[in-house]
Amino acid sequence: MKRRIAYGVAAAAVILTAAACSSSSGGSTGTAGTGASQGKPLTIVSTELSPMTDNFNPYSQTGTGYETHAADLYNQPLMVFNTQQPDAAPTPELALSYSWSPDGKTLTVTTRSGVKWSDGKAFSAADVAFTFNLIKKYPALNTPATPVPTSATGSGNTAVLTFAKPEVANLYYILQTQIVPEHIWSTVANPVTYTDPNPVGTGPYVLDKFSPQGFTLKANPDYYAASSLHVPEVDFPAYTSNANLLEPVADGTIDWGGISITGTQSNYLAKSSSNTTWTTAAPYYTDNNVVGLWFNTTKAPLNDASVRQAISYAVNREQLSVDGESGNEPATSSTAGLILPSQNSYLPSSLANNLPAAGDSAKVSSILTADGYQKAGGFWEKSGQKITLSIEDPVSYSDYYLDSQLIVKQLNALGFDASVKGDAGPNGPTTWTNDLATGNFSAAIHWGAQGLTPYATYDNWMDYTLSAAVGQTASADYGRFNDPAAQAALQAYAAASSTTELKAAVTTLAGIEDSQVPVAPLLLGASWAENSTRDYTGWPTSSNPYQDPGPNLSEILYTVQQLKPVS
Repeated sequence: MKRRIAYGVAAAAVILTAAACSSSSGGSTGTAGTGASQGKPLTIVSTELSPMTDNFNPYSQTGTGYETHAADLYNQPLMVFNTQQPDAAPTPELALSYSWSPDGKTLTVTTRSGVKWSDGKAFSAADVAFTFNLIKKYPALNTPATPVPTSATGSGNTAVLTFAKPEVANLYYILQTQIVPEHIWSTVANPVTYTDPNPVGTGPYVLDKFSPQGFTLKANPDYYAASSLHVPEVDFPAYTSNANLLEPVADGTIDWGGISITGTQSNYLAKSSSNTTWTTAAPYYTDNNVVGLWFNTTKAPLNDASVRQAISYAVNREQLSVDGESGNEPATSSTAGLILPSQNSYLPSSLANNLPAAGDSAKVSSILTADGYQKAGGFWEKSGQKITLSIEDPVSYSDYYLDSQLIVKQLNALGFDASVKGDAGPNGPTTWTNDLATGNFSAAIHWGAQGLTPYATYDNWMDYTLSAAVGQTASADYGRFNDPAAQAALQAYAAASSTTELKAAVTTLAGIEDSQVPVAPLLLGASWAENSTRDYTGWPTSSNPYQDPGPNLSEILYTVQQLKPVS
């Protein structure tokens, strides 16, 4: 199944001092229709979505453009980051460079010259300012949890974003915001519900054809680097389930897949010498997030940190990894919830290897007994109330749905009263997404934020400023976790001026995750990526990690521009 990755945070190397970037974009500037040899249409599938809806609003979490990760191909961001090389400078897209004020509150962005919107109108920094002011006015558009500036101005090639507090740590969020045209969106009555059926963008592709069974993007002749594009067309067909995707991915019908495969070696790699993954041996995929069991902390008994902690220790993560994820996603080993071993330098030594892969029933009993629970009739109870919870996930997300069933069985064997709420049918993922965003859930398995440091994970799990009251739309912290110490540590990270201060903030956040468990870390989330070299070469690999390999926002934008047809 696909993972729609929430945006993360810039690397620790971008500490408060002014920073700039001026390397070239994915392609060289040129005239449309000249230069590059052309290949066949490229087919990409990163999610089970059928039927599709005619919604290409880049900010709509349930829109087709967002769900399929196609949005950046038409509505470009300012820059693109590489989570596989977190210390590398971001790649320019609409922005050529940036710099921070000494206090980390003002970001000045220099945009490209000579860029046109796909309707022929000129792009300028005023469009950048308009976009951020639009997100400020309509918070529901803030799907990647972008820090909102108090003011945004733009003229010529210079945009200035001013924030209420230091936001250097959130550069990743800010620069990967999709930019929309002021001359179109300023006339939209309700940008939140606007479906944008004929999107106008600056990206390398424009919408060509749409039907509920799929859509096609064709090369944008006005794109500033059109002469370097080798992929003339990108197809996004509709599929109803993860299971239905295996055959077309394995036989090369789909050039770039982002699905979870049971038996990667036998069912995919062995089918063709053109089929490739990040590595040729298990776990086959690189990790870029932490999959967790999210708790709605507003609902009893999950509003009790001890209950959440006990549930976390009750989970047999090794079973989830082996049976639920076919060994493609390793079990987490620390209650800190970090991506290990890559983030070992941030891990407090006291939290190393403290999460048994098979669970710890004795620890569960100890925690619940100390919290006033007793066993009655085979269930843990306090004041006559059982520990009742329901884990919600889409049925079509076959691995998550199986994982939720495995966890429920594990919990019930230890005295919990757990059940699975499977969101069935083609609208299952949409129902699930909406339920989490509005707080209409008990618990759910969900991927984590993709980023460059642990801050990405913790900000996504704990930042209540990105959450919302139950019934309103949250862009992060779906569990409505609200802890002053967590907010202070997140702010301390954002304002840090040294690596020591950064690590101190992460240590505090790791301790909060360990003791309060707003999200129980389960697995090291894979960047699902299956690439066929039958028709195109130039894919990112473990030996050439120029980008994360998954067809996700915003990796898809940069990678497509690197592909070349097989001669």
